[in-house]
Amino acid sequence: MPKKIKIKHGFTLLESLVGIFLLAVLSLGIYTAYAFGMKTSVHNRLRAAAATIAEKRIETIRAMRYAEVGTEGGIPPGNLAPLITEENNGTDFSIQTSVRYLDDAYDGKAPEDTAAADYKQVEVKVNWPTNLEEKSVVLNTLITPPRIETNLGMGVLIINTVNGEGTPIPESKIQIFNNSVSPYVSLTEETDENGSLTLPGVPKSDQKYEVNISKNGYMPANTYPPYPKTSFMPIDTHLAISEGGVTSKVFIIDKIGHLKLRFLDTLGNVLPNLNFSLYGGKVIGTTVEPAPQSVYFYNETSLVSDAEGIWNSPDFHKGPYNFSISNNEYELIALSNSLPWIVSPDATTEETITMGKKTENILVVRIKEQGGEVPVADAVVKLTDSTGAFFQETKTNSDGIAYLPQIEDPAKTLNPAETYTLDITKDAYDPYQTTLTVSGLTRKDITLNPQ
Repeated sequence: MPKKIKIKHGFTLLESLVGIFLLAVLSLGIYTAYAFGMKTSVHNRLRAAAATIAEKRIETIRAMRYAEVGTEGGIPPGNLAPLITEENNGTDFSIQTSVRYLDDAYDGKAPEDTAAADYKQVEVKVNWPTNLEEKSVVLNTLITPPRIETNLGMGVLIINTVNGEGTPIPESKIQIFNNSVSPYVSLTEETDENGSLTLPGVPKSDQKYEVNISKNGYMPANTYPPYPKTSFMPIDTHLAISEGGVTSKVFIIDKIGHLKLRFLDTLGNVLPNLNFSLYGGKVIGTTVEPAPQSVYFYNETSLVSDAEGIWNSPDFHKGPYNFSISNNEYELIALSNSLPWIVSPDATTEETITMGKKTENILVVRIKEQGGEVPVADAVVKLTDSTGAFFQETKTNSDGIAYLPQIEDPAKTLNPAETYTLDITKDAYDPYQTTLTVSGLTRKDITLNPQ
C-alpha cells in the first residue's frame, strides 16, 4: 500500500507582506499612544510644578506690606520684578507678575470716583516650555489696603483706542513711561474688549507721561514732548495727571496701508533711479513760524525708484499723500490720478507717474475751462500733419492733461520740421483748433469755452 505524502503549507510572500504591514500599523499605534501618554505625563508634571511656583509667588506677595505690592516701573510701583525665571527639576519656568489698582463699583467707578485706587489686583502667570498647546498657569488675588482709600498725589488715567471710524480696538498694547516721578513709571498694558484702559492711582505729573500705542497690523500712535521741546506744536503731547483729577485720551490707530509707485516714460519704458519727494498721511502737529502748516508723520525728500522703476512704501498711515519730483533729464508729464493720492487702511494704492525726456519731441497739452482753473477731463486731442494726414489722437486725464505721441506699434515720432494741426473737442464745449511745431518737450496750455 503506497505511503501518504504529507505536504507542509507555509505563508505566501503576499501573506507575509500583509502581516508585516498590519504589525507595523499596530506597532505605530502603540508607539504613538505611548509617546502621547509620555508627553501628557510630562506636561501634567510641569503643570503641577508651575501651579506650585505660582502659589508660592502669590503667598510671598500676600505677606508683603501693602505699599510694596507693585512692580518695578509699574502703576502701582513696588518691589516686584515683572519677569523672573526659576529652575525646577531641570526645567526653566518664567514667572510674570502684574499688579493693577482695582476700582470697586461699590463706591462708584472712575471718572466719577476720583479716588479709584480701591484694591490691588495681582496676577501671576507661570509659563514653561512644552510641545503641547497649554503651557501656562495663571493665579489672581486681591490685596486690600490697611486704611481707607486716598487720592493723595494721584489721579486717574483713561486711554481709549479706536480706528478712524470710531470703532474700539481691543488688545491694543499701551506703553507708558515717566522718569520724572519717583519711583519711575515704565508700564505695559493692553486695552480691554472695548478698547479702553483705566488706570487709577497714577502719580501726578505735568505733561511727562509718554504714551506709545501699538498693535499687530496697525500703524502706531504716540505722544510728543510739548513745544518747544518738540520743534513743532504736536497734536498729541505727553499726558498730565493732576491730583484727584481724571485724564482721558483717545488715540486713533488704523490698519496699515501701502503705496506703490511706478515710473514710466511716455512710451511705457521703466525709469529707474529717479529721485522724488513724498509727504502726507497722519498729521502730527503744526509748524510755529512763519505761518502754521501741517506737520506729517511721513515726510521724505530723498526717495528713489528701483531698477524696475518701482517704489514700494513702508507701512503707511491712511490719508492723503503729496508727491513732487525735479529732474535734470526728465519732466513730469502726467499722473494716473490727481494729487493727493489717498492711502486706505489694509490696502495698497498703486499709482503711475509718466515722465518725458526733455530732449525728445513730445507734445503735452493741458486743457482748462475758460475763466477758471478747472481741468477739462476726457477732451479728445487730435493731431494731423501739414498734408492733413492723421497722426494720433488721445483723451485728457482727470487733470486735463494729454500727451503725444502715444504708445503705438510701430512707434510714431513727431518731426520738429513739421507743422501740425491740433484739434480739441468735447461735448458741451466749443471746439478748438490751432497749428504748432514740436521741438523737444513742448507744452501747450489751452482753454475751452463752455457752450
